[in-house]
Amino acid sequence: MGETTEATKVEESEQRERTGVVNPRAVRLIAFTVITLSIVACTVLSILAVWEFTHSDTVWRAFTTLVIVSFAAGLFVTVNEQLSL
Repeated sequence: MGETTEATKVEESEQRERTGVVNPRAVRLIAFTVITLSIVACTVLSILAVWEFTHSDTVWRAFTTLVIVSFAAGLFVTVNEQLSL
């Protein structure tokens, strides 16, 4: 009865949810939302640049911002999940 089988160990590890400083599910949702909104904004700016309603310099700045925001959000999610309390 007191035996711990491999199946029991797997079940226990699956039941333990990954915790972080901030709720990991909320962090992932916020990161997904921020990245999605950045992609939509960059898409709109790109279309406006194609039709010459905005400067092409604005598009490059928008894409650079997208890369920075995406990297920061992904890094925050990773660090949050690694720092379990």
